[in-house]
Amino acid sequence: MIGLIEFFRKRKVLVIFLWLAMVGALAIWGAFMVDTSHAHTEMEKFPFFWSLFGLIGCALLILFSRFLGSLGIMTREDYYDE
Repeated sequence: MIGLIEFFRKRKVLVIFLWLAMVGALAIWGAFMVDTSHAHTEMEKFPFFWSLFGLIGCALLILFSRFLGSLGIMTREDYYDE
């Protein structure tokens, strides 16, 4: 397992390129090959709707969790030393 991690670590650019190609291929497949005739809303019929929905939802979740963390979950490192 460590050998595999080292193999990918040495080829970072290739791994990033292959990852983006795979995500792009899945997005294109989802946009044009999925049957949308039984969609529940009109928005679901637009190409890349679910890809964009997932991306925006993930970004909002990250921003919301960072906001909650700044409210009090995160504290200085020496909090318990006092």
